[in-house]
Amino acid sequence: MSGSHEKLPRLFWVQIVAVLVIGVLYLFAPAPKGTPEAKVVDPQMVAALKPIGSVAIKVDVADVPARSGEEIVKGVCAVCHSIGLANAPKLDSTAKADWVARLNSDMKALVTSAINGKGGMPPRGGDPSITDEEITASIMHMLSLADVEVAEAGAAPAEAPAVAIVAAPEPVAAAPAVAKPTIPDVSVESVVATAEGEKVYQASCMACHANGVANAPILGDKLAWEPRIEQGMSVLYTTALIGDSSKATMPVKGGNPSLSDQAVIEAINYMVVKSR
Repeated sequence: MSGSHEKLPRLFWVQIVAVLVIGVLYLFAPAPKGTPEAKVVDPQMVAALKPIGSVAIKVDVADVPARSGEEIVKGVCAVCHSIGLANAPKLDSTAKADWVARLNSDMKALVTSAINGKGGMPPRGGDPSITDEEITASIMHMLSLADVEVAEAGAAPAEAPAVAIVAAPEPVAAAPAVAKPTIPDVSVESVVATAEGEKVYQASCMACHANGVANAPILGDKLAWEPRIEQGMSVLYTTALIGDSSKATMPVKGGNPSLSDQAVIEAINYMVVKSR
């Protein structure tokens, strides 16, 4: 037993040396043939993989026909120009001097003012969808309404037409009086909002009633509409259909005389329902 105890230390040191030799051999041994090595990437191959170009999708939009000057005036300009709101020249011969002063023999300058806005007039009359050509056509129409003759001879399509100021024509006989509209007598609770009323509101009433222009009650402002609604629907209809002499900023049919009586009534109903 004593002999085996003496051999143990020697065997231990033999094992230590064997481990060290194996470790050194493993470190310096060559890598296996199957081991992957770093590869050098050919720059030309990388360039060949780059996209050749990009694809742009073009959507063809159908051309929208230009609106006439009369359409633009009725739908946009008449809101202010029919009553002279914010010093806008009116649409009749009584305002001829005002139009002549603004024209000052320079049609291009007048068109530019309408496009960019000036004073109380917003750019393009507040409707950014109106094109330059439509702006020119609408100004020509308003000048004709004020008896300022527009001469287009020799004018290029892209340019503002030449304008000739002529004397006002001889006054004609007054048109026969228009019959007073029939005012329906209905209760505030019975009126309903229709799609037609919303359409008329957006086209002829929104310019003032959406922003409180000239103290117009804003759509949805119950506090502002309450005293007006308390007067009854017949009073509201009458004010809208024939105007209000005490409120110069409330023109006949909202400044769009081409509207039918029923269309105006539908617009009033729409505003009342949205504001009561």
